Amino acid sequence: MSHTPLHVIEVRGDSRQRGVQHGEQLREPIARAVAFYEGFYCRYLEIGLDEMRRRASAYIDATAEMSPQLAQEFEGIAEGSGRSLETIYALAARYEITFEKVQLGECSNVFVGAGRTNAGRALLGMNWEWRPEVLDFRAIITGRCDDGPDYLVVTECGTPGKFGLNEHGVVAIESGLNCTRPHSTGRQVFANVIRHALAQETLAAARAVLRDHPPEATVSYFLADADGQGVNVECAPAGLDERQLQPDEIYWHTNHCRLSDEPTTFEDSVLRGERWQQLLASGEPIAWQTVGGWLADTKNGANAICKAPQQELANLATYLQTLASIVLDPGERTMWVSDGMSSRQPYRRFGLRD
Repeated sequence: MSHTPLHVIEVRGDSRQRGVQHGEQLREPIARAVAFYEGFYCRYLEIGLDEMRRRASAYIDATAEMSPQLAQEFEGIAEGSGRSLETIYALAARYEITFEKVQLGECSNVFVGAGRTNAGRALLGMNWEWRPEVLDFRAIITGRCDDGPDYLVVTECGTPGKFGLNEHGVVAIESGLNCTRPHSTGRQVFANVIRHALAQETLAAARAVLRDHPPEATVSYFLADADGQGVNVECAPAGLDERQLQPDEIYWHTNHCRLSDEPTTFEDSVLRGERWQQLLASGEPIAWQTVGGWLADTKNGANAICKAPQQELANLATYLQTLASIVLDPGERTMWVSDGMSSRQPYRRFGLRD
């Protein structure tokens, strides 16, 4: 299907000012996002507009308690886009709201230690998966900040950030987890936890964000830094499990727990994990292009790492495709992003130092 190219913007100033600029520059795709989610919630979750806003409003105070600056950014996005604050939070919390009734197998992550790469720097990769309609309101945002580190994020329009890196080389990415229950131990929107982690200067501080402000949803985070350190944190119903990622290893994650015996019903996740094991067995030198090639892998069809939309699922909530593949180099403060499925679209470089 045809889609709107990635929106690429830069915002500057303090948190509120950056939010206003985000809302103003992306006003039209934000309107498309609102219209899509209103229809999606009504059709698949039987949630009307008022209930959508009520559920989203539960995250407003939680966000302000975690990060007053992030709360101000949300207020700016609402002002700049001409939308209510509750509506903007409903965009950011679409995963949490949806996960109450519909659990989706989406996203794959990989960490490549600095000892395994050509350049001697850690690399991370992820496939972002969700509904094909979302292709029309994705954005890459560079933030030049007066009140925190500069950042480079990939996100949905209207949401401050989903995945990315900052000027100190801190990286944060995520994949959903299918567990026995849809909730972990926290109150936060998972994407807001990432944005707050990217407001930190060190990996240790970013890890503390997850410990102090865990997400409500069951998710797996990869955090890393410019020195090549990394950690995987699984946020599951029983609590948070952590695994230090070593400089001489490559470690993947799909949508089931690897750090505990939490069961999963996602066969697709297990099959993608098996494919990751096959890909990572290669002894070839690893550059960012290697990681990009892994993310573009289409073996196993519907259970592939890079997902094509299955038209027979078009009328179901679980209609998914890869919206973008992302390779991140924290040492260089650089990422490469495909505009859609990386099996079909080339990667484009974005650098925070450019």
